[in-house]
Amino acid sequence: MGSVLLLLLISTICYLFWLQRKQDERALLLAKQLCQQQQLQMLDCGRTGHSFRKISARLRFITLYQVDFSSDGESRYQAELLLSGMRLAAFNLPAYRI
Repeated sequence: MGSVLLLLLISTICYLFWLQRKQDERALLLAKQLCQQQQLQMLDCGRTGHSFRKISARLRFITLYQVDFSSDGESRYQAELLLSGMRLAAFNLPAYRI
């Protein structure tokens, strides 16, 4: 019985790791698309954490990503990308120089 629980625990951890990697790939793709729409150069995208946030009057589990971009090739700015599952919850761009 103990070995079955251990195997179930290991399988669950592997599945959660796989889901997180899939979400990271989705965030990278979304960041590239959103920067391209705004005519920005995407420099980097990385996960910064998880939190519960109220979006559209509902409490949701959100994964936070930091997207570094440049508007003129010299400066570097940081935007915030929020994913709820595999869906884009928000993309917050700071004011940047054109």
